[in-house]
Amino acid sequence: MAIPSPRPGTPQGAGTIAAALLIASVVLLVRGGSFLTEHIDSDEWAYILMGADVAKGHLPFVHQFDLKPPVVFLLFGAVIALFGKSLLAIRLIGAAAVFIASFFGFLIARRAVGGWPALAGALMTVALCSGVLGLDTSSELPAIAFLMPAVWLLVRKDEIGLRDAAGCGLLVALAVLTRTNLAVVALALGLLLLGHSLSLSGRCARRAWLAYGAAGLVPPAVLAAVYAVAGELATFRLAMIDVPLAYSGQLSALEVLRLHATQYYYTAQIAPFAYIPMTLLAAAGMVASLLPLLPRSSARTRVVLVTWSGLLAVSASLLIGGAAYPHYWLQAMPFLGIFAAFAIAAAARAGRMSMIALPLAAALAAVPPLAALATGAPRTLALLRHPESSGHDIRDAADWIRQHGGTHPRVWALHMHLVLYYLDAPPLSRAGVYPSNLARKAIIDTLSKHGYVSADETGRIMASAPRFVVTDRMDRGRTWVREAGKDIDGWLAAHYRLAARFGDVEIYERI
Repeated sequence: MAIPSPRPGTPQGAGTIAAALLIASVVLLVRGGSFLTEHIDSDEWAYILMGADVAKGHLPFVHQFDLKPPVVFLLFGAVIALFGKSLLAIRLIGAAAVFIASFFGFLIARRAVGGWPALAGALMTVALCSGVLGLDTSSELPAIAFLMPAVWLLVRKDEIGLRDAAGCGLLVALAVLTRTNLAVVALALGLLLLGHSLSLSGRCARRAWLAYGAAGLVPPAVLAAVYAVAGELATFRLAMIDVPLAYSGQLSALEVLRLHATQYYYTAQIAPFAYIPMTLLAAAGMVASLLPLLPRSSARTRVVLVTWSGLLAVSASLLIGGAAYPHYWLQAMPFLGIFAAFAIAAAARAGRMSMIALPLAAALAAVPPLAALATGAPRTLALLRHPESSGHDIRDAADWIRQHGGTHPRVWALHMHLVLYYLDAPPLSRAGVYPSNLARKAIIDTLSKHGYVSADETGRIMASAPRFVVTDRMDRGRTWVREAGKDIDGWLAAHYRLAARFGDVEIYERI
């Protein structure tokens, strides 16, 4: 069975709109049930706290710190300033980002393999970004929403012009300012453009690499200028260079690889219907992209080059990041979806074997989105029928503290730190937006070395005896304090009483 490769200039408006509507519908169905859920991932709470500080008119990092570049905080801050304390608005950022990344993945793959294999790959991307990982609005999601349109600009035409190269550079810079590790991807795409510019094919403007680099410098230059005008250039450097470099040196690339492999093993056991089909199809698509299994064209060659460059660069950036968490994989999912599309297209062209290969590939491609819909759609429909059914234990805890603590109570959130957002209360340490950062030596030692915080922020907070301490029944909050070498259990027993409990949220009040 032949897979048509769309020719440049071929009208595809109706098909593109239909694909966009289908992708958007699946995104909303699989993610909608979690739009009002307070507790998905605690990283998101830190972004919300940083965004709330931005919404008050402050620059990121000046008043409080979290280990991410500023664009995600600026994005959250803009949404909070426009819509107030709306968890729905925050979650819609993530939904929009998954749609954008998946849709542009579809457009990229379609240039090489045709419409329906590309659509299948895009729907697999939605499923992998909206299941056991990605239902919260993590920083990875806005990052891939910037990155995939940037990649699209490199493949959308047979020739790469200066405007497309500049647009790509601008978008990649925004991706890097959302996830620092994507600087490796920025370098890879720049080198790819340089190679195209120097080739004799004539399919790339000679100064495309220069346009890419010049445009890519604009966002960081603007940010640096803003911080310089505010007299906070040293803070900008500390947050953007010094602390990330210290953090990335925690683990070797080999140790990070081992951790990712272990986490993949367990994550695939939790969500086999998502990870196993995607792994099999993406691996087959990588092979297919390198073999003459599909019609050769300049568009296909370009898509193969940028997809390989993007995936390898993301993988390399994760290995040198100094830590390993499964949600980092979200940055690779759109590229894996494109490779899955290659596998499906190759299966359709497998000659006599296509009678077996195509149904198998189609079945594998259908499993992740169907599994995601089977899990997510009932939750979404239930939420639409009964929106009041979503639990709000952290908000209830904040209401209790507000009623019992008077005006501006001092609250130390060891975990469940979204309570500070509801209370409009600042963290008790500038470095404690994500509470356990106070126990991460790479972060706290670097910040204290530059005078941002004291060398023993945890001890300082304990000595100040805050009125309330908020933690969780699962003991995550107390655990990181113990790891910091503090007797949190003895301290609580001596000075505090368990005053209230809302679900997994515990509130201790000073005796």
